Amino acid sequence: MSSYLQSSLEIGPFADSRKAIEKFGANIYMNYLYGETIEQLMQAEKDLDAALKLDPEDSEIEFLKEKVEFLESIVSLATKNYENSQKDSKIRELDL
Repeated sequence: MSSYLQSSLEIGPFADSRKAIEKFGANIYMNYLYGETIEQLMQAEKDLDAALKLDPEDSEIEFLKEKVEFLESIVSLATKNYENSQKDSKIRELDL
């Protein structure tokens, strides 16, 4: 990319649009990943419930419990990261 084009995207009339597009794209991607993780969590919970009903003594149950806990942790972490990014975004807007 030429230096003129690069500088016009950083400080020119398209700078705000570029930032908005980047933020929009990042939000779409994060929402997609968040949704995928929630779907995996729901499936893991169903698998665990089914395994508990069939054979509560099965050795696979411990693995399924750990998988559910792991996915719950990911969802919790993703939620906290999203909340923090929104706070950071609002702070940056106030600085302008």
